[in-house]
Amino acid sequence: MTTPPAPRRRDDPRMQTVEMAALNIPGTEEEVFGSGPVLPPLPRWQIALLIAGGGAVGAVLRFLLQLLLPSTTTPTLVEMPWSTLLANTLGCLAMGLLAGGIQVRRDAPRWLFPAVGTGMIGGFTTFSTVVLEGSAMIGAEFPRLALLYGTLTVLLAVVAIMVGLMVGRVSARAAGLARLGPTSRLAGVRPARLQRPARSGHRRRRVEPAPTPNEEDAS
Repeated sequence: MTTPPAPRRRDDPRMQTVEMAALNIPGTEEEVFGSGPVLPPLPRWQIALLIAGGGAVGAVLRFLLQLLLPSTTTPTLVEMPWSTLLANTLGCLAMGLLAGGIQVRRDAPRWLFPAVGTGMIGGFTTFSTVVLEGSAMIGAEFPRLALLYGTLTVLLAVVAIMVGLMVGRVSARAAGLARLGPTSRLAGVRPARLQRPARSGHRRRRVEPAPTPNEEDAS
């Protein structure tokens, strides 16, 4: 005697709960603008060239920023390296904007993150220089300045990337709605209300329809 095959986990009646129904709300698949089939990845040699080109641009930009905001580090005089602090803060903000926008707009060009994210922003930011400058401060007997410098770097980097993620997602969503137009269904999309399944121990009351005027006259 053969037993029938067990139902799949998704088709199991015990899995038909409110939480599972929320995963199948019609229209929620369009909340991500431009979502569609996953594009094949770029060849590795193209990714390497994009990262190399973007990294060169980011390194040059950081060098120019260092020329605009020079700092002095000697055995007896140590200044706050504002150029490195500003470069890391701006880089984290730009990375948050880029990542937040790509999360919403899946139709972004495939070369964008390797060239701008890994390449240019990776070449513009430099946390190894933070360690080197902090070690120089400690060696010059400025431990308080080194502690302040490290704390500011971490706090500003975390705040900048969080702000960038939020602003990037909101901007990308607003740009997608503007591109689709005001008559789009997405402009007023609201999540559907879920009906809770009736409990097995309760019965539903049957509502009798109201009598029509003809039935009242006949009675």
